[in-house]
Amino acid sequence: MQIECQYCHKKLNAPDDRVEYGKPFSFVCPGCNMKNTFTPTRRQNDLRPPETKSEEAPPPPPPQPVAPPAPPKVAVVAGAAPTEFNSIELDDISEGLKMALVAYDSEEIQELLYNKLTGMGFKSVMAINVRDAVKQLKFGRFQLMLIQEDYYGATLSSNQLLRAVNGLELSIRHEMFIALIGPSFTSLDDLTAFSLSLDTVINTADLEEVEKILISGMGHVQKFYSVYNEMLIQRGLD
Repeated sequence: MQIECQYCHKKLNAPDDRVEYGKPFSFVCPGCNMKNTFTPTRRQNDLRPPETKSEEAPPPPPPQPVAPPAPPKVAVVAGAAPTEFNSIELDDISEGLKMALVAYDSEEIQELLYNKLTGMGFKSVMAINVRDAVKQLKFGRFQLMLIQEDYYGATLSSNQLLRAVNGLELSIRHEMFIALIGPSFTSLDDLTAFSLSLDTVINTADLEEVEKILISGMGHVQKFYSVYNEMLIQRGLD
């Protein structure tokens, strides 16, 4: 074991078999003749360098599992909140599928209408705002559209969706059934609907019965256009 004089710092070797760890012993430094008292510790006494094992290269990490391919993207249909009922897969928008566009700013009413329309066999798209509703109307082909009268603070005279609907080509407009929902309407009031160039109107309080109202209104419009088309054929205008 190697020790050092605390006065002249001369390094000395002491026999390991005469040293007990933690027990002090005294020695006279041959360099300066000064008496030293030294208490060895295991760390101080262990003169032999620790055996070093040859460093081996660490084994290569196990192969990482390959991430599965990402699922096909889902188009989030516009809505007041990204809830489950306002998602629709892109592949669902195919020929022959009945599509409905709902422009209502209440998430609670959106969910109600979604459930009702699903029961009628419609895939529903919930518009985020007025701009999105107009865009959906221009680029989507919908058989049914439900519009809130005061959609995001609009009035009957300032409702931009009604203007957009009235600006559609007749060939597109005649393929859509458009209903306006408001608290002042009498459901299925044909006179009010005709004055607004719509197919029907629905009172907000009657939304729990919206399936019956829509079925009745659609049947009435279908019968009207059936007679209208027959008249065109008779006059050779078809």
